[in-house]
Amino acid sequence: MKKIFLFIALITVISAQLMFAQNNRSPRFSKPLYSTEESSRNPIGPPISVGEYPYFPYPYVNYDISNDSTPQNEPSIKFSGKFPNIVVGAWRDFRTTINQSDPIRRVGYSYSTNAGTSWSVSALTPITDPSHPRTSDAVVCSDTAGNFYIATISIDITNGNGEVLIYKSTDGGITFPVGYIAAGGNGNNEDKEWIACDLTHGSSPYKNNLYISWTRFGTPNGILFMKSSNGGVNWASPFLISHESGVQGSDLTIGPNGDIYVIWLGGFSDDIIYFNKSTNGGTSFQTTDVIAGEGATPNVPFSQNGYLTFPSIATDISGGPRNGNIYVTWCDARNGDPDIFLSRSTNGGTNFSTAVRVNNDAVSNGKLQCWPWISVNETGNIAILYYDSRNTANNNIIEAWLARSTDGGITFVNEKLSSVPSPTNQPNTAVRYGDYINVDYKGTRIVPIWTDERAGGYNMETYTAIIDLATEINPISGSIPDKFELSQNYPNPFNPITNIKYQIIENGFVNLKIYDIVGREIATLVNKNQTAGTYETKFDASNISSGVYFYKLTSGSFSDVKKLVVVK
Repeated sequence: MKKIFLFIALITVISAQLMFAQNNRSPRFSKPLYSTEESSRNPIGPPISVGEYPYFPYPYVNYDISNDSTPQNEPSIKFSGKFPNIVVGAWRDFRTTINQSDPIRRVGYSYSTNAGTSWSVSALTPITDPSHPRTSDAVVCSDTAGNFYIATISIDITNGNGEVLIYKSTDGGITFPVGYIAAGGNGNNEDKEWIACDLTHGSSPYKNNLYISWTRFGTPNGILFMKSSNGGVNWASPFLISHESGVQGSDLTIGPNGDIYVIWLGGFSDDIIYFNKSTNGGTSFQTTDVIAGEGATPNVPFSQNGYLTFPSIATDISGGPRNGNIYVTWCDARNGDPDIFLSRSTNGGTNFSTAVRVNNDAVSNGKLQCWPWISVNETGNIAILYYDSRNTANNNIIEAWLARSTDGGITFVNEKLSSVPSPTNQPNTAVRYGDYINVDYKGTRIVPIWTDERAGGYNMETYTAIIDLATEINPISGSIPDKFELSQNYPNPFNPITNIKYQIIENGFVNLKIYDIVGREIATLVNKNQTAGTYETKFDASNISSGVYFYKLTSGSFSDVKKLVVVK
């Protein structure tokens, strides 16, 4: 009898938590996600809101992360290096003022504890240097302890005399109270820094080193680089790693042995993608090489100067058959209009392959694809986020698209993410639409982040889409059932895999999640629109301990919860 009562009570708790989440759009958390004592296990916190999604697309839900009535753009996003369900997004934020004469740039951010399904209310990072009260160009990374870093360009009241400033969060992205000045402040115009952490989990002697590359429009002019080996508190003196003029827009990644790879953009009538690497933890770099140089500079009407679109780089550190592969993506107009391309190196950057066209619309159709960003997950699968105008009236109206590859970038599946096309209006030249978007990929979850003006006017917002490729969902029958039903999993108890069958009587959004005994979310098995029918999916409990868990199905007004038992 006690077991039955406990089961009923737990179902009630879970249902109450989820109802609270449905009815409260974006509550602030009342306590940190984890304490020092809890740092060896998954973070614990109160339930986060699932929000009231303003759009209900097929197949992906779109979510407004910044959720503010003023412009936010140039976003970045990153999964925690330790806790797989924690994500932080950050962006350039103009909520203070967008006046042409005195636009005040700040850095806004938000965090998620359920792998990007829902988000906290957005906030601004604090002003840590009174002489540099403005910040811009936010980029997020994380270390293996779960600390988050937001690298920014800090500027004075005249929007000049730039410094590279790094904010650090030790509470899972809830707060960023500490800012470290890493470089600059000498009258130069510092621009577009990018930060990366060595996350190779033991195979690299430089694990958890932080690296930053950025553009200096000053002395010396070009791409600079610096590193920190103590969590961003101190930084080695920066030095120049480029040897060309007119370069900008660097990105960097870390290989499986701790090698550092940096790319950047150059050229005028033709775009040139430059590459350099360090094999000694960033102490020195080798000679600059060219990855791609034959692509005509694209016409991108909403980019800075009408052409700017930065390259992006990522590395496979999966330990699998493509371990060590380097992937570089960029946009050029070799076919007469802007397209997305990818090239790979299988030998540490010594050679790169012939470029593969990523987007799959008709060649030379006058449509635009631009601003690609790339991420590679732990199994070596690739995700590239980019803007696309193929479905719109002109190249000033765009949608976010995602290209995915499971064969090392040889072939791609392209999918539209945006539920609503976005215009690209700019209130003035000081508050531009931006220069880039961003994506991260961990396990089976992809978190894209892009600038979107669906809200109207000049209201640039940062949007994401909820993408979970976790589980193969097998349709059992296409016949329309006569009732909603969530079946008992089988086998039960089980170790480590069980089957869960369910049926839905109407087309709609379906959500199937696993919770532990105190109501914490463990996994999302289904999170997409489905047609009416009967389905079956699997749950793999390899990474969780023995015990009682619950699974909850929600579809329309229907919901049901059942118990499953893991025995190891």
